Amino acid sequence: MALSTYADLQSAVGSWLARDDLSANIPDAITLFEAHAARKLKVRPMETSTTLTPSSGSADLPSGYLGFIRATVTSDTRVGMEYVRPSYLQALYPTTISDTPRFFTIEGSALKTRSSDATGIEFLYYAKNTVVSSALNWLFTNHPDAYLFGTLYEMQAFTDAPLENIILWKGRRDEVMEEIRLSNFREGSGLAIRTMGAHP
Repeated sequence: MALSTYADLQSAVGSWLARDDLSANIPDAITLFEAHAARKLKVRPMETSTTLTPSSGSADLPSGYLGFIRATVTSDTRVGMEYVRPSYLQALYPTTISDTPRFFTIEGSALKTRSSDATGIEFLYYAKNTVVSSALNWLFTNHPDAYLFGTLYEMQAFTDAPLENIILWKGRRDEVMEEIRLSNFREGSGLAIRTMGAHP
């Protein structure tokens, strides 16, 4: 069976469970896996960039924000901002200043600076994946096994399956997730093998 659509995934889960009475519960299990993946994965395909325009030293974080990577002031001379803890930012700048911000923090759902400068901030961050029920995402397209094994684990837990079955699918899910993280680490740290010059 192909695993190329959301409907394919639901059918495959029912087939692997060898049950046809759980179709109404499979979408919930897929959603639970996606919530798990959002907590576990912060890898390159999840990186996205937007421009935040602060007002009085505050800008709303983008929808689906999972974690920041870089914040850069888009002035004529681009300035890389440094993250500090909220209490440190307050202590560093007890009063608001009108200058190019060099430090930022995250408070609730907002990026905060202690500058009233409204220059745009290029914000590179990890974004939550689009749920596969509405559109295919990179995780499903490139790693359908993660979705299948993760959903099977959630379904086995839901049906109160034997412990060995729950352990099996949890192990398969976690193995795939670790392989995705390791591949991302190798790419980002330059551990992949590179060849230079002529070679067969």
